[in-house]
Amino acid sequence: MNGGPGARESRWHGVPGTLLEYRVPASATTVLVALGSIFVLTSQSASSWPTYMLGAYVLAGAAKWRTLLFDRGFLVVVVLLAYISLSSLWSTPWDAREAFSQVMRALLVFTFVVCIAESVQVDWFLRRLMQVMAVCGTLAAAAAIAVFFIEPPDDGRLNGLGQLDTHVMAAMVYAIAAVCGLAWLAGNDRPLGRWIAGVCMAVLVVAVVLAGSRNAMVCMVFALGCLVVANRIRTARGFVLTAGSLAVGMLIALLTAYWLVPGAGDVILPRGMSFRPAIWLDYAARIRADGMWFGLGVSTPDLIQVGGYDVLHPHNLYLAVAHQAGLLGLALLVTVIAVTADTLFRNYHEPEAKLGLAVWAMALPGYLLDGHELVDKVGWTWLLFWLPVGIALGIRARRGLEDARRFGVRVIS
Repeated sequence: MNGGPGARESRWHGVPGTLLEYRVPASATTVLVALGSIFVLTSQSASSWPTYMLGAYVLAGAAKWRTLLFDRGFLVVVVLLAYISLSSLWSTPWDAREAFSQVMRALLVFTFVVCIAESVQVDWFLRRLMQVMAVCGTLAAAAAIAVFFIEPPDDGRLNGLGQLDTHVMAAMVYAIAAVCGLAWLAGNDRPLGRWIAGVCMAVLVVAVVLAGSRNAMVCMVFALGCLVVANRIRTARGFVLTAGSLAVGMLIALLTAYWLVPGAGDVILPRGMSFRPAIWLDYAARIRADGMWFGLGVSTPDLIQVGGYDVLHPHNLYLAVAHQAGLLGLALLVTVIAVTADTLFRNYHEPEAKLGLAVWAMALPGYLLDGHELVDKVGWTWLLFWLPVGIALGIRARRGLEDARRFGVRVIS
């Protein structure tokens, strides 16, 4: 018989186990939906709904990834996220609602990093990630290109649709999608798949060029070059030497053209430096005067005026972190970068590591001229910064994530 309190209790206890049985592939699918929604949904809050579900799902399975708590890189990430959230306590003016919002953003980033670390263990995740980014990015870019030619903007620069409603953000995200398209192309043996990946890359590159962000263009070329190098050079040392030579060569070529070729300066920097030196000096002075060691607080308004224009943020992610959390926060950020890069280089033969290196080859130099929110809801920072962090964490933790290993792990010898 199926009646009685005991049977009902047994069935009730079986529900959580059933829901968590395939938690890792389910959360991997959810994170793909969340990342793909960046291109489609107009509201960041709407894109955040899948990440709320993802966060709850990840936390519900905390017992399965508790071994991450013994990973030094993971602990540094936790300290960085916690410290930036904590800085809201000395923000001016202090706002309890904003402080709570910062904690929630940090928690969402935390669960995203854990999810990526686990998803790396799923054999289809990397391939699906590249496909989702390339295809969704291409569809969004094609729509933005159509709008660009149907209703030409006054400034002649393409704006993205949905959340990608600024030139820089659109260009950087389309560039990351192009990197994923190249990775998909390089790892695909089927002619149809290679053809689709090639078309995606072409559309995305056109969108980046039309967006007019010179920073995104240069960083995209460097990232694509690094990915090609990673697929051809067998050792991490060879990759560093070749990629470094590529970076130096690109820098020399740009400087030579800028200074020696007539008219090239207007092509390379049509808007000059966009007040960036003055912006950086102003923010540096604020940091030195009011919060050198601990920052001014993550919720303190960034608004300044330079050259008669309102400037909303420092246009430099590293300076923004120093403004929010001081030199201590910047040191934590550098530590996360160093630990992540070390892992990616040590596991250079892994395809996930090569993708992570290519993403950061674009993101880390690009953040010197753009970016301002390290801890935020789902958006471009998740793709450019936190994705490689999660990949590196997953590579390091492959022997410890027992729940994830059931779904197809390549054990490092």
